[in-house]
This record gives sequence, structure tokens and C-alpha cells, in this order.
Amino acid sequence: MANAWRVSYVMTVSVEEVMSSQIYVPYRGYKIEVRVTPATTCHIGGVVHRYRVSWHVTSLEDPDQDVASFPEQFDFLSETQAFRYGESRAQAYVDSIECVPSAKRRSA
Repeated sequence: MANAWRVSYVMTVSVEEVMSSQIYVPYRGYKIEVRVTPATTCHIGGVVHRYRVSWHVTSLEDPDQDVASFPEQFDFLSETQAFRYGESRAQAYVDSIECVPSAKRRSA
């Protein structure tokens, strides 16, 4: 019975305790932060460990305001793959908003 309790305890570890985060060099005037959390899923062959990613973009001009924040819908085989994907998606988002003139820039 003690082993069952121990397994139950391990499964209830909060996400905040095991989440990894990386902040990248500023990209085109924006700060990119990528967060990766481990995910455990059950399959026919047993328990499989994967990683989930979310990314956040903030402006260097106004660091308190989030420009974008997205959790991705994919699971990754490694933490490294998840970080690479999150960084590239965040950079693609920044590229897309930089190539479309904002109302503020058009009126100037």
C-alpha cells in the first residue's frame, strides 16, 4: 500500500515545479520566452514521456504587456525539440507582425 501512495504522490507534482523556461536574445525588438513542461501519456505499450511547449512574446518597449502567448497543441519527444519549435514559432509570429504595418505606424 505504501508504494501505491508514493506513485500517487509523484503523479501530483505541480507543473510549476518541473517547467523549464528559456529567454532568448531579443529578436527584432521583442523578447521571446519559451516554456516546456513534461507530459506523461498512457498508450497501449505503456506510459510515454513527452514535452509540451508554450511561447510568449513581449515588446522591449513595454515589457509588462504581452504581445502574444500561445500554448502549442503538439507533444515533442525531447525537451530540446520543444524549445527549438517554440523559438521558431515565436520568431515567425514576430516576423508576421513586423511585416504588416500597424495603424500607429501608418498614421505617422
